[in-house]
Order: sequence, then C-alpha cells, then structure tokens
Amino acid sequence: MSNKVKKAGNTKDRKIISEWGLLAPAMECVLAFTMIAMCVAVSFYAKEGYNQIGNAKFTAYRAVLTIGFFLFLMMGAAYLVFFLRQKKRWKLSVTDCCVLAYLLFVTIAVFSGGFYEEALWGSFGWNMGWMSQLSFVLIYLTLSRFGTYYRMILAAFCGSAFVVFLIAVLHRMQIDPVGFYDGLQGYQTAQFLSTMGQATWYASYLAVALPVGIAVFLFSEKSVLRVLGGIYTAVGFASLVTQNSDSAYFALAGFMFVFFWVCLEKRETLNRFLEVCTLFFAAGKTMHFLMQIHPNPDLEYDFVTNIILNGNITWILLGLCLLFTVFLYGRRNRPYSAVRMFGVRWIGVGGMAAALIVAVSLIFLQTKGLLRGGLGERIGAVSYFNWNDDWGNGRGRIWSFAVRVFAGESLLHKLFGVGPDCLSSYVETFHAEEARLLWGDKVLTNAHNEWLTTLISTGVLGALAYIGIFVTAAQRNLRVWRQDFLLVGVTASVVSYMAYNFFCYQQVCCTPFVFMMLGIGEYLLRTGKAR
Repeated sequence: MSNKVKKAGNTKDRKIISEWGLLAPAMECVLAFTMIAMCVAVSFYAKEGYNQIGNAKFTAYRAVLTIGFFLFLMMGAAYLVFFLRQKKRWKLSVTDCCVLAYLLFVTIAVFSGGFYEEALWGSFGWNMGWMSQLSFVLIYLTLSRFGTYYRMILAAFCGSAFVVFLIAVLHRMQIDPVGFYDGLQGYQTAQFLSTMGQATWYASYLAVALPVGIAVFLFSEKSVLRVLGGIYTAVGFASLVTQNSDSAYFALAGFMFVFFWVCLEKRETLNRFLEVCTLFFAAGKTMHFLMQIHPNPDLEYDFVTNIILNGNITWILLGLCLLFTVFLYGRRNRPYSAVRMFGVRWIGVGGMAAALIVAVSLIFLQTKGLLRGGLGERIGAVSYFNWNDDWGNGRGRIWSFAVRVFAGESLLHKLFGVGPDCLSSYVETFHAEEARLLWGDKVLTNAHNEWLTTLISTGVLGALAYIGIFVTAAQRNLRVWRQDFLLVGVTASVVSYMAYNFFCYQQVCCTPFVFMMLGIGEYLLRTGKAR
C-alpha cells in the first residue's frame, strides 16, 4: 500500500512529468531523422561527380548535422531543466569518460597548437578540425542517451550501404548505372569507386558498414533477416575483394576475428561463421570471372587482391570451407562442447599474434639483408617485406617522417598536440624544407595512420583518450553481447575501423559512422543495464 502511495507521487511531481514528458520522445525522433539523413546524404551526395567529392560530402554532412543538432539541442536545453528538477544523476560509463576526455584534450590542442583558423574546420579537403571532432562526440553522446530508434537508423545505414556496394561491384565490371564515370579515362576509373570517390575512401566506408550486415546474417533468428543479411554479405564481399586496397584486408581480419571469437560458443553460429567464410572465397572467384566480361586494362591489382581473385590457394580455401561446413552440419545433432572450443579461441589469438610477430620479423630481417639464398629471394619478391620509403604506397616515408616530427616537438606539443587536422600547418611552419625535399609541392595533411596522426594532433593525452574510446567500447560490448547480437556487429565495426585506419585516416566517409555505431552500442548497454 505504501508503495502505491509512493508511486502516485505528489501533485507537483506529476505536473512536471506531464509538462516535460514529451520532450524525450521528440528528441529521439529528431535524432533518428538526423542520423538517417546523414546516412543517406554522406552515402550518395556528390555535387559534381568525383570532382572535390570529399568537400561535397562534408558540406552535406555539415548541413544535416547543423539543422538536426540545432533542433535537438534546443529541445535538449529544455529537457535539461526537467532532468535537473527531477534530481536525476547523469551516469557515465568508462567509454563516456574517454569520449569527454577526448573532447577536452582536442579542445586544449586547438590552443596548444596555435593554428586556430585551421584547427576549427581542418585542412582543405579533409575537414577534420575541432568542429568535426565535436560532431563525432555529439553523435556518440546523443545516440547513447536517445537512440531509441537505432534499428531504423541501422536499416537506413545498411540500406544505403547495400546500394553503394552494388554500384561498386558494377563499376569494377565497367558498368556505370549512375554516370560517375562519364568522361573519365581507364586509369581514373581504376582509382575511383561507387559514390564515395577514391577507392581508399570507399574501403573505409565498407570497413564500417559491412560488419553490421554480417552480424545480422550470423545471429538473426528470423528467416527474412537472415536472407537479407546473406545477400548484403555476399554483395559486400564481392565489393571488398575488388576494391583493390590491401588495407581493407586488415579490416577483414579484424571483424572476422570478432565474429570467430563469438561464434565458437554454439555449433549453429560456428556453422554460420563457416558459411560467411565460404561466401568470402566464393565472392572472390565469382568476381574473377565477372570482371573478365568488361575488364579494365588500367586496373592493376594490389598484392592481396591478386591472390584472392587469381590465386589457386583461394580455390583450396574455398573447398576447405565448404568441406568443414558440410562436416559440421552432419554433426549438428551431436553434443557440442563450448568449453573445449574456448581453447580454439586462444589458439586463434596465438595464431594471429604469431603471424604478426613472424611478419614483422621477416620485414626486419629482409630490410637488414639477413635473409640469404632462396628464402631471401622469395621474401624479397613481396614488396611488403621490404621496408623502405616506398613501403605501403609511400607510407614508409610518411611514417618515418611523422615519427621524426613527433620526436622533435616541444613537451607542450607532445602532451597536448599541435591541433586537430593541423599537421600540414605544423609541418609547413617547422619542417617545410624537409617536407619539400620528400614530397615537392604536395601537402602532407595526415600521417596515413589515424593513431599516429592523433598522437601528433592531440598529443599523448588526447591519443590515449581517443584509443580508450574504441578499446573500452569493444571490451564492454563483448562482455555482454548476448543481450543483443547487434553488440557484436558494433564491436566488429569498431575493430574493423581500428584495423583499417592503422593505414588510413579520419574522414567524413567513415568516422561519423563509427561514432554512430559506438553510440548505438552504448545505448544498448545502458538500456540492458550492463555495467
């Protein structure tokens, strides 16, 4: 009885709730429309085809978020009054703290660097200044608290991505349904893809978007969603194996390892994981034949892409995946020991760690000339085992230079950075002569490694907070992923982004979307009462 009286509350409390209670649903709707508009606009908007497409997409992104967040924050100010009058506590997770710390340090970096104008909006063509970093933080914070319509947002994201993937597949077959290739030469069509522009920009978008659909295919219990997820996965893989950026295979390794880790818990999900592996190798062989219909003679395959499309080893791997899939389905009625399979997890971890150690060791030994005879010749024939200025399409030169830049910084810049997206200004001010010797009139806007770029731009403190966002989110998601399988999709996207951007950079085609995924993951954790 006393509980009933307590629930009824006093008249004043009920009046407050009736007056302000509609604010939260209104904010949720505005946020959902904003995120859906962002997914569509960034995926498809291009003012003049591939000409300055990065600036065009950022203009669309900025317009959508300016309008959407203006309305949201206006209502948010009123909601804050209601929130305070209710004497509610704002609970912060460890990921929330990392996000807020990052915003603090990126703000300090604006002043510690001293390049105020460029720090605000960023370098021309990249636009990853303070305003963009603020928008990423807002995407995360708003979705983590008001992401009620996250399923609609993900549907818009995946629906847009599917169309983008499909156009990319057709582009690699020299079929252009959107007219973006009109007037371009063969060598230009080899460099640009779908509605996203440069192939590496496209691949960054794919790295974030593809794992979401794969998670639906792997874990959904509804047949319709499984079929849609399977189609999405097949088209996504067909695009991944033809986008021709080796960095995308590091993203593939990242998100497939997340799925492998989770799928070992049940025989059914392990079967489905093998189906995904089969789809990947089948996509490579299918695209090998389809691309012969209208080949582009100017398209030169990167090392891994050439193996996937043309290598005999991938036929063997396809056969093995099919064999194991059939074998496991034949044993579907037999007991399955999840505990035993946990050992396989750590074998996988050990295998990846060993492969990484061996690869780094071979690069070191080959570079130092310590590998002799036939082994040295075979290893030396693979460009990635020869560390020099041209390693990784020039990343060897860029990374070496970036490390020297950071080493030469003052203590203030080491701790707090030179400013968001201000590497080009800093280099022009303090390292102009060396940069001109290395790149002539070209401008170095980032280190082609997001984590190294963040270290220079926001300092040690900002970089630790930024990396902490991704690491803590992935760890917390996987700890309670059973409450919603989309947590696995979020984690796979986050890990994929981290792996891909070890070789690339923040930009409008991928970074807003990974923060969107982070925000949705945090919302799922909060509503699931996860700790």
